Amino acid sequence: MKFGICGYGNLGKAIEKVITEKGGQIVGIFSRRSGIESASKAKVYSLDEAKDFIGKIDVMFMCGGSQEDLLWQSPQMCKYFNIVDTFDTHAKIAEHKNALEKVAKSSGHVAIYSCGWDPGLFSLIRGLAASIFENSPQTFWGKGVSQGHSEALRNISGIKDALQFTVPNKEILKKIKQNPAINADKNRMHERHCYICLDGTRSQEEIEEEIRNTENYFKGQEVKIFVCSQKKIDELKQKMFHQGIVIGGDKNSSMQFAVKMENNPQFTANIMYAYANATKKLESGAYNLLDIPVKYLDNNSKLDRII
Repeated sequence: MKFGICGYGNLGKAIEKVITEKGGQIVGIFSRRSGIESASKAKVYSLDEAKDFIGKIDVMFMCGGSQEDLLWQSPQMCKYFNIVDTFDTHAKIAEHKNALEKVAKSSGHVAIYSCGWDPGLFSLIRGLAASIFENSPQTFWGKGVSQGHSEALRNISGIKDALQFTVPNKEILKKIKQNPAINADKNRMHERHCYICLDGTRSQEEIEEEIRNTENYFKGQEVKIFVCSQKKIDELKQKMFHQGIVIGGDKNSSMQFAVKMENNPQFTANIMYAYANATKKLESGAYNLLDIPVKYLDNNSKLDRII
């Protein structure tokens, strides 16, 4: 298959590596930034040039951020190509799906959205757990680096660079493992540890207030803010680790699904690449992972043996 990459941050670089390792062809990388040299020596173009590649790209991997990029970039690219994105603002997923569905049906393309580990793989497990048990499954993330929350911090005026670690509440996690039927306060299940490097254009007090009031990311949550140097941020970025667990059950039975990764973008990129194959088997429209049979990921009948 022939691929394009829209956005060349951590995720874009990760999917580039996956495509190269698996023998796929990168037709081009599309970015708002100029002067980029890709690791694979793939050609880099501006976003506006993407439409010149209609018919030359089978799947465009959408690697921008959910807060400011994918809401408009994914529908735009879906006019020209099949796409796979990792949109992860849970409160806006329905809105995103509706926008993609309209464009995909009109253009005759397939849009696979929210295709990561959460939302994505964890969505599948939550769907199973919710169908098997009466109560809703519980999800914990971390400790680890959240790409979406880190991006949300970097989008705040006055922040030069930032990284956010999601840290589960150990006591609540322990109680739910013992009794999955417990319904915990969602805003108390995690702490958001924000490491920020300031650029000096705004006061620390203003910036901290904006962080704590950022909808869909930090508002109402347990937030801890640490102001540090760029050197400290760079050190923290050396390991983009993460993990998470979905727990479902009742007083008598339980089920758990856990992931642990040393490199969050790399794991996410592998999931995106796996689901790209499904675009060849789906009718035009927008799909999340609950809509797509696992069989559609299979390219050589290995799933018949796995069953």
